[in-house]
Amino acid sequence: MANASACLLVGTLGSLSVSAVNAQDRAAQSDAPTVLEQIVVKLRPLWLSLGGKATSDTGTTSLESVVIQNKSNGFGDANSILRNLPNVQYQNDSDNDAGVDGQDMINLRPLEVSISGAKVYENNFILNGIGINNVTGSQEPFGGSLGTYEQTPNINEVFGLHSQTVFVPADFIDTATVMDSNVSARYGQFQGGVVDYTLARPKTDRVTGSLSYGFESDKTTSFVLGTRDGLNPQNNPPPEFYRYKSSASVNVPVTDNWALIGQYSQSGADTNKIKDYRYYSEEAEEFSKNKFYRLASKHDTDLGVFTLEGSYTDYEQEWDGYFYRDTQIMSQNKGFTGQLRWENDLTAFAFDPLGIANVKFDAKAYFNTSKTVNDGGENETIYRTVWARPNVNNNNPADWFYSTDPSLLSWCRVPLSADLKGRAQLCREGGYGNKAQGQQENGFKADIDGDFLAGTFSTGFDYRRIDAYRRAEEYTSYSSNKTLLDTPRVPTFVCAPGDIACSYEQYSNTKVVTPAYHNKASIEALDMYAEVDQTWDWLNVRAGVHASYENFFGNFNVAPRLSATASLNEDLSFTAGFNRYYNANSLYYAIRDGLPKSLAYNRLHNASGVVPDWSTKLTQSYYTFSGLDLETPYNDEFTAAVKWTDPWIDGDLRVRYVYRQGKDQYLKSSDSTSTAMTLTNGGESEYQSAAVEYGKTWAVQSGHMDTVRLSGSLVWSKQKTTSNGYFDDPTDTRIWYNDQSYSLGEFSMATGNMDIPVRTSMDLVTTWFDERLTLGVSGNLNLSYDGVRNTEMQCTPSTSAAAACRLPAGSEGLGIMHDVYEDFHFKPVATVDLNASYKAFESSYGSLELEMKVQNAFNETGNRISTSTQPWIPGRSIWLGAKATF
Repeated sequence: MANASACLLVGTLGSLSVSAVNAQDRAAQSDAPTVLEQIVVKLRPLWLSLGGKATSDTGTTSLESVVIQNKSNGFGDANSILRNLPNVQYQNDSDNDAGVDGQDMINLRPLEVSISGAKVYENNFILNGIGINNVTGSQEPFGGSLGTYEQTPNINEVFGLHSQTVFVPADFIDTATVMDSNVSARYGQFQGGVVDYTLARPKTDRVTGSLSYGFESDKTTSFVLGTRDGLNPQNNPPPEFYRYKSSASVNVPVTDNWALIGQYSQSGADTNKIKDYRYYSEEAEEFSKNKFYRLASKHDTDLGVFTLEGSYTDYEQEWDGYFYRDTQIMSQNKGFTGQLRWENDLTAFAFDPLGIANVKFDAKAYFNTSKTVNDGGENETIYRTVWARPNVNNNNPADWFYSTDPSLLSWCRVPLSADLKGRAQLCREGGYGNKAQGQQENGFKADIDGDFLAGTFSTGFDYRRIDAYRRAEEYTSYSSNKTLLDTPRVPTFVCAPGDIACSYEQYSNTKVVTPAYHNKASIEALDMYAEVDQTWDWLNVRAGVHASYENFFGNFNVAPRLSATASLNEDLSFTAGFNRYYNANSLYYAIRDGLPKSLAYNRLHNASGVVPDWSTKLTQSYYTFSGLDLETPYNDEFTAAVKWTDPWIDGDLRVRYVYRQGKDQYLKSSDSTSTAMTLTNGGESEYQSAAVEYGKTWAVQSGHMDTVRLSGSLVWSKQKTTSNGYFDDPTDTRIWYNDQSYSLGEFSMATGNMDIPVRTSMDLVTTWFDERLTLGVSGNLNLSYDGVRNTEMQCTPSTSAAAACRLPAGSEGLGIMHDVYEDFHFKPVATVDLNASYKAFESSYGSLELEMKVQNAFNETGNRISTSTQPWIPGRSIWLGAKATF
């Protein structure tokens, strides 16, 4: 209402000024009073805009601070505000392993999203005009994980990779602009969408600031038993956890034209678990911590506005081995983006015949650096035998081996009798070594905008050099032991001095060494664009081109962008467009090619018990990931849209259709193996969506209610693909469906990317008592659809005619365990989130605001199911917080 009043006041004063001038001209003619035209002020939904600055921005949605706070999750992940936007997909409703553990609950990395059918790493995330995208790859070919009860993490994998290099807190976002289609030629390097986060800029009016704190825990979270049969056979409790977020921001004017802003955010979480019985059921505590720092200086001078700023993410998450004595892996994400920005009005660049005027210049010199580090402590793991028997059929305890070594028994005990299986039971100690993957980016970009003919023009370029690397220390696993039960029988072993894997009663007879490596690659890239936006009466045309070149693949790509809008009147318009999008910034293969494979060494004691040195008959070999001489993947897009301001309640309606064809998509070649993978351009994809969106803001001023803000959408989407990307296809994961064997990547091609064909969402925010109380609700409904799901059964294909899973000789997948999938009809799923905030104190000095967020208020788990190992699925969660401003 305040905005409407201001608009009305400005409009009235402006009209009175114009009327006064006209009255002077007519004074000699008549002294009669002048009747002014009626002024109509429309209250637009400033919290959410269905469109951008240009008429052609029909695929753009802009979110302001009100809706950002309503849609973001408690611990401040900016990407959480993208949930339920029409062409944004983040849900996996068919997840058959949806149960969570402590590592899931303390994972505070940003949500990964698919936009317009693309993969989660094919978007362009921008922070204050600079891209914050990981070009070294966020997917791994080795298919490992760091779950709470992971027994043997994959030594080749770098854990914790993410598609973004800087983790942006929602608290500091001024506006978030999401472009899922009909994207301006200004933007490149994506096949999905563009997400542009703008943080608050320094202001010179007065000192302002804020402090906030919030938390949630297992005490404020309801966990639902999500197993197929509703049972918990292992009596596993739901995970215990505590999550919190705190933030601080201060804006300080230094002079009338110079101001500084400093911002700090920290979110954290912790959990615990009881280690395996053999480690004396020791309690292990795990934690995560996400710190964000920002400092910006803005100085308005005679030469223009200069802004110097830097933002830094420092994230760490600890994993403590359940089956290990003292093995922790600290997965860290560290990312920095800094820039020096110069904005200036080029008043000299004006040319009346072409209507060139109001030309503005915006240049940025920037530096980005990021890395993902796995700090695993010591670079060797040693397995110790605490119990063994001559063979698996020997059930005579008198023949069994029990360790008598006090240095081992002080931390490792014999498992319970029910767990004495196989030939031996082991305990593990040591570390997992150190690995890292990262990139450094230096660049300069400039944009020029201004008036031109019947509209505007814009042009610019972005040059950058990116140096990427992947490295690891040498790692050794002593994984197989000989005890005094093994032949030749001896009373004791004789170890060489300093042999850490040998004692009087046992020694490691096999060690596996993964050599150190340090792979490097670099890319220089140049993006250029030019675009004009012209309006003639009822017709608006935006035409542009985005050209790019990079010297890694050596491809020069030209992406045309064209759209036209016919406006029948100020309230109704029709838009059609054709656009092409390329994504060329990728060094995924280059830094993984030539990774050394592990090499096994052996030894065997002699009749005197002497344990010799290690030896091997193998030679060093390497993983190969080749992908040179490839074309750049791209999407061709056709769009149609209708924008209408309805005449009844003056709301904004947008109806859109998007059709994309992906060509030259990356596809793993048919002759690739688990150690030699070759990338081709043989993949294709297709995505279609139709969406209806609506937004409206009412200034109620009735009773104690002030405003009502409503937005909603209904979307249908469909996609298919023959592309399995860089590393979306771990070779050790196979699926059996309709009498065929699929790799994980092949199966995702058949089933789509988190497919949910019809979704609808709604956001409603109301303010009360002079905007002291804010109440919000967000709802999401997925309609039913036909898909596939895991049966929880497994089979191993063979060539036998009697086999349940049968494959011809020579087929890929023979002899490998498969998960069996079946057709399934998924039921509709509705979720509701509630948000409330109340200004408990407000004065000219500041305010104190209390907040509560209730996510998944009705404990809905949808069609997801869990396993008996991790049976609990998160349901309703309550976040409580407070924020003070001054």
